[in-house]
Amino acid sequence: MTLLYDGDCGLCTATAAWLGRRVAPDRLRLIALADAMGDPRLRPLVAGRNLSATLHVVTPDDRVLTGAPAVLAAGRLVPRWRVVAGVADRRLGHRLLEPVYRQVARHRSAIGRLLRLPASCPMPAAEDRPR
Repeated sequence: MTLLYDGDCGLCTATAAWLGRRVAPDRLRLIALADAMGDPRLRPLVAGRNLSATLHVVTPDDRVLTGAPAVLAAGRLVPRWRVVAGVADRRLGHRLLEPVYRQVARHRSAIGRLLRLPASCPMPAAEDRPR
């Protein structure tokens, strides 16, 4: 699975770094939006999409998930969040969580400033990620 995140957004980068500390690199690739079009596999899948408007996850079978379904798909990879994300990763869960996700996404810069997150957070090196 590949998660595309906004490297200029403190909240997005902090979230990607948090995931990177919990999910092995062979299960979740973390790619900054600025690098997505340079990836030959991702380029045709995300071409023409407004990548900066919402979180994008590309599944191993090349489906592109956005918003709450993308968050839940990534959450299913985190050991302690797997069950909760799995239960919520259904049509009803998507319908309930999508408005919340949209509000967070719309105000992510302000949330990042409120949380005093830097515009860019250090990403864990591949050798420092779980195996």
